[in-house]
This record gives sequence, C-alpha cells and structure tokens, in this order.
Amino acid sequence: MASSSTSTITKIQKGWTKPSPHGGNSTGGHSRLPSCWPRSERANCLFLVDSSPPKRPEWRWMVDTEGRPGLRTDFVLNDQVRDYPTRSVECTMDPRDLDELVRTGFLVRRGILNPQVATWLAGIVLKLARSEQKCPEAEYLPGQSIYIRALLDKDAAFHRLLRLEPALSIARSLLGPQVWVDLEARLNYQGQSGVAVPWHSHLPVIPDPLPPFFSYPHQIHCLIYLDEVTELEGPLCLIPGSHMEPELRIPLGDQNDQPGQVKLYFEPGDAVFIHANLWHRTIPSSPGAGFRRLLLLGYVPSWVKADVSRGALAERPLTADLMRTADAETRELLGEFTW
Repeated sequence: MASSSTSTITKIQKGWTKPSPHGGNSTGGHSRLPSCWPRSERANCLFLVDSSPPKRPEWRWMVDTEGRPGLRTDFVLNDQVRDYPTRSVECTMDPRDLDELVRTGFLVRRGILNPQVATWLAGIVLKLARSEQKCPEAEYLPGQSIYIRALLDKDAAFHRLLRLEPALSIARSLLGPQVWVDLEARLNYQGQSGVAVPWHSHLPVIPDPLPPFFSYPHQIHCLIYLDEVTELEGPLCLIPGSHMEPELRIPLGDQNDQPGQVKLYFEPGDAVFIHANLWHRTIPSSPGAGFRRLLLLGYVPSWVKADVSRGALAERPLTADLMRTADAETRELLGEFTW
C-alpha cells in the first residue's frame, strides 16, 4: 500500500529520516520525518524498518468470461506446510482506482447494490432495529440512532454479501487474499434534526513513536448506503489521505470543518470504500431528514481477530449453522483461520 518510490527509509532514534543522496540523513539528525514530505512518502514509514518500500503487486490486465476488463494478482503465500500455495485474485477494477484508494484512503462506487435490493435490506435493518431497541445492551440513542452488530448472525439475507463484488476482490487485492468479513449497520431515524457522528477513525491504536515491529492496522471498510443521503440527512465528510497521518489529532466530539475535507452524497445502493483509519464524520441532519440506513462491510486480514463484545447478541447465531455446511472459502470469510 506504499507508493512506488524506491528511496530507502532509515530508522532513527525517535522517528525516521530519508537518506540524503550526498550521504547522511537529509534531515540532519535525529528528528521527526518532515511534514512537508508527500503523504505517499510518509506512508512508507508506517510499514517499514530499515528496508526499501514494498513494491506494488503486479496487477495484470485480464478479461472475464463476459468480456469485461479487470485485474488479476497471483499471490504466493509463504506457507511451508501447504507447500507455498498460490491464491489468485481477479478484480474488475482499473488499477488507477485501486491506486486512488491507497493514496486518498477512499473510493466511491455507485450502484454496488441494485436499488431494489438496497430497499429490501433497509427493511430488514429497520426490523432488527425495532427488535433491539428493547435490549439493555443495545447501542441505542432513543429517537436518534442505533448501531446493530453481527448482522451475519441475525438474518440470513446478509449472507449473500459475503461474496459481494467488486468489494471482496478489492479487499483481497489490497489486504492480501486471506480476509474475513464483519457486517454491521447504523440507522438514523427519520424526522430528527442534529443527528450526526463527529470526526473519528475506526482503528485508534497507533502509538507514537512507532515500535520497530508494530503491526500497522490495515482494514478496508465498505459503507453501503441503503437510503438516499442529501443535505437533509447530512452528507458524509472525509479527509483524503488522513489514513496516512497518524499524527493528526482531532478532539473527541469535534464537528468542525477540516482543511481539505470532501462531502459525499449517496443514492440507495451506492458505496464508499475507506481505509479504516481515514478520518470521517457526518453533517448533522435537518428536521425533514429521512431514514439514514447503511451497512458497514468490514474486511480484515484473516490472522487479525477481535471480539467487539458490544451491542445486542443474536439469540441463535446463524453463522454457526452456516459454518457446519460451508466450503473452505466461506469458512475463511466467516473468520476461520489456522496457521
């Protein structure tokens, strides 16, 4: 996910410097990496210890069985036990779109779901919301919003999203071929003004300074909008490139405009892919706002495990039944992974 630069990044006492072509460090000593560096250069520092930036995978053009152009990446896993297997990922995307997602931290895809499917899923989300409002564990702000977790355990209708394309192949192209899928939903109620989510990112775990072997938290989150989002519902605001700026600190609860922010509006079925550490917020809603329902389809490397332990639990987790009869790929998407 780093840039294609071939410069060597050198570790120093409390940060990083870039080697000078004349010898020594271009910053002249033990100092932080200059903020004037391009973001793509600074991003390399998040992944490396005394090594050259990783080269981008070889994305090869391909044409699928229906004649649509796309990409293919052949990943060889360093898994000795399985005799170094090759996992191929085919993605119907232009490499420039993937580069844009890496560079800016977001990528908009219109119509990733058929509008009728989006409306159908919106109804299921509303049904779940009404059911969970009564639960003491629910993440519910009465009359404003509710957050619903573990959707794959709560309605089998969501199981078809396990292999949603091009979402899955985008995630595998950028995170590697082994990922698992988490699915959650957020609902803002209609007719309410002032409902908003302040500036935040999803993985606030990056220390300063970075430890030499720090595992940088990369995830791809696909936000799928099930309702129209206009000025009334409040657009989504993003800060492009902020996923590469761990030094960016915004106070808790802040809803002020930020330099360089962009606003996004959506139709039912539209989606935006974001790096999980991209800073984003929503503009407060207006009295005439309609429902604002969205799905958060999270793609996580298979070896990264976490139990959120929040929200209302499913009475009978559906994924347990699905696991018993599923093929190996589906079990991996549901979180099964062994070394």
